[in-house]
Amino acid sequence: MSESMDIAFLLVTMSPVNSCPSDVADMISSIINPILENNCDTHLALVKYKSENDIRVPTVYPFTTSVSTFKNWFTTSDAPVQQHSHKGTIEILDSLRIALDLDWRTASDDRCHEKIVFLITDGLPCQKFVNPKIIENDDNLCACNDLWAMSDEFVKQNMTIVIIGFGSIVTICDDFYGSIAKNTGGEYIPITNASNILCSSIQAILTQGDTLSQSLRHIKREEFEKNSSYHHSIMRNKDQSEMKHSQIMAQQGAWLLNKLCRANL
Repeated sequence: MSESMDIAFLLVTMSPVNSCPSDVADMISSIINPILENNCDTHLALVKYKSENDIRVPTVYPFTTSVSTFKNWFTTSDAPVQQHSHKGTIEILDSLRIALDLDWRTASDDRCHEKIVFLITDGLPCQKFVNPKIIENDDNLCACNDLWAMSDEFVKQNMTIVIIGFGSIVTICDDFYGSIAKNTGGEYIPITNASNILCSSIQAILTQGDTLSQSLRHIKREEFEKNSSYHHSIMRNKDQSEMKHSQIMAQQGAWLLNKLCRANL
């Protein structure tokens, strides 16, 4: 049985609002509730983004043992211990860097310890997915290659990434997210299936002695893909990730993004 867990939630969305979407809140509860019921030694951290004068500001709440404190972080507007700022689109890579730098507990020979990151996003890791012109300019570096290297760092630290995607835009790159997560022993899960899958996985960790990676492997592939357009095909290295940045995919992404922007006017 897992004796302790450190869990970091990264809420990285394109939405300008600071509140947590209801389906995301339900999914997080499906993870937290089994932990409460089993009185597990768990530390919880949160990174969430807010918009300030067209600048995306990631706000870092370090690990706490208090579930009530953790839940309050989703609604509070008070300044936490740390803030970082940058311009432009949301930063998947930035949030994972922040997660690596959190104060994680270390495993020992006499204690089984899980280190888990839940990345929850409706955005893209790289603008090349939606901007064909960027592809034509070799001087623009691809953030996706950095994400492959970043996921290797999580492997070295024995940390598992699970990526939960919601919204229409994220479907453009769900295969890529799936490959990044699988590299660490995790999975990509569409939000429609996340609550059931993660509740079952956490229960397996707490009651059957599985690791998160083991518990996810025991779940049938169709449980991840049902009620969604997600059908995972593994990309094993960064060279194959470059193939994802084809002209056709970029044009499709640009069309979808433009359609959604018009719908919100």
